[in-house]
Amino acid sequence: MGALKVKNRSGKIIQLPQGTDLQRALSEKYGTEPAKHASSYHYRHYLKEQGLSRKDVISALGIEDINRVQVRELLTNDGTKPLFNSVIEDGLRMGWERESNWQQLVAETIQTDQFSYLWYFLDSGATPEEKEEMFGLRDIGQGAPIPVGTIGVGEQSIKMHKRGRGIEFSDESKRAPISLVQLWLRELGRQLGRQYESVAVNRLLNGYFSDGSDAAPTVGVSNASDWGLADIFYAAAYQQDTFGQRPNRAIMNLETAYKITSLRDGNSYLYRDELQNNEFADVLNSKPFISDQLPDNRIILVNTNAALVRYQGKPFSVESDRNVKTQVEGSYGTEISEFVPFIPEARIIVTLDQARG
Repeated sequence: MGALKVKNRSGKIIQLPQGTDLQRALSEKYGTEPAKHASSYHYRHYLKEQGLSRKDVISALGIEDINRVQVRELLTNDGTKPLFNSVIEDGLRMGWERESNWQQLVAETIQTDQFSYLWYFLDSGATPEEKEEMFGLRDIGQGAPIPVGTIGVGEQSIKMHKRGRGIEFSDESKRAPISLVQLWLRELGRQLGRQYESVAVNRLLNGYFSDGSDAAPTVGVSNASDWGLADIFYAAAYQQDTFGQRPNRAIMNLETAYKITSLRDGNSYLYRDELQNNEFADVLNSKPFISDQLPDNRIILVNTNAALVRYQGKPFSVESDRNVKTQVEGSYGTEISEFVPFIPEARIIVTLDQARG
């Protein structure tokens, strides 16, 4: 199969290999596995190195509207299969990133080429006095040592997990247009996003390490049988005053959010406008983050700028494969990552069933 002539953004004509020639080119640059499975991630990088975009390739192929193209027209050709998988990736990402909320909880994504990673942490001291010694601002005399915090390395390591979603195509379904496939993909991506969100919230609630080394501090309420907004304000002030962390998001389940929104002052609702507008009441000046991972007796107050990081060992990509059992070909979007608390005190758990001592 001859090369495809594609004009890049600089006006230069690029001879883009097709079919087995493209597979060979991808194999030489990235290895046999990405080439064999038509990895969307490596295909996009290959195009970028040539100064090309996917739109340039679609135009060179004479496709006016890719949404009207049938699946089989791209999936059955070695030269366009990577292009098809990049379209699949876009659809999954739309649900995974844009229609889910897990990214709101992540302070930073840390890229790594290892699937097992050392746990680095900021040793801020075990007691309030030690924290003050390390981080409190004070006058320093001439020649006196400057207080410092220490970047420590934990004895435990972080093991990353592979997560993803896929879509398989029977011979009949290959007649479907790309626009219809995109609807399926958005739903699959949304489910993947909900899975990610559940993991992120679980890490904030329970930590990552089984020995509790990254556990969050807790604080009770004034009256376990009749807690209110003042208890949440108290917990936020306690977190800031004790640990220097100002929370900006409250995570709770649906029932707890409803209870807060339906609080009364005598015979009047405190949040009458919100109830009339079918909205939950703001907590910490933002809408509550609703998650069924939280039991009725817990609220997590989170400083989202420091509470949770996401270690990524393999970027999200879509690859083709054949199901061993059904022998049906499909495209599978996966990535390898893990959520781990960064500064444990950047989140605090309000125990609604326990009174403060």
